[in-house]
Amino acid sequence: MTMLKHADRVKMACMAQLVNVIAPIMTNNNGGAWKQTIFYPYQHVSLYGRGIALQPVISSPKYDSKEFTDVPYLDSIAVHNPEKEELTIFALNRSLEDSLTLECDVRSFSDYQIIEHIVLENENLKAVNTLESQAVAPHNKGKAVLEGGSVVARLSKHSWNVIRLGLKNS
Repeated sequence: MTMLKHADRVKMACMAQLVNVIAPIMTNNNGGAWKQTIFYPYQHVSLYGRGIALQPVISSPKYDSKEFTDVPYLDSIAVHNPEKEELTIFALNRSLEDSLTLECDVRSFSDYQIIEHIVLENENLKAVNTLESQAVAPHNKGKAVLEGGSVVARLSKHSWNVIRLGLKNS
């Protein structure tokens, strides 16, 4: 999301480690590969983060960390893809304790409807994926709705969310 928020300056981004070490894809010497938890946000932004970055105005509860003060629990960016006639909202709930309500004004996209709400979450913050088990993988069970010109969604604690909108069927 940081790269999207600075898309006016960042034209290309690369990952130093694609496989193993600190990577989104892990392998073992005997064959086999699996997607680590960090793979999915990169995948979603790569697939749906193309177009015009729209800077949101965010109102969110805040917390202090060891290094920073007033860190918002909610982080978000939206991308409008005019070629595909889609709008994608990426949203992160940093809270370790509470879900948050996301409300996003989409009146400029009144002819759009929600396509899907993807959620990446796991109750266990230390859960990892392995060759044998994909413990942390995205699902399409998010419940974003359109209400009076706004997308409203409950974002579960410590979750990554992708809310996609597109033109209504004629």
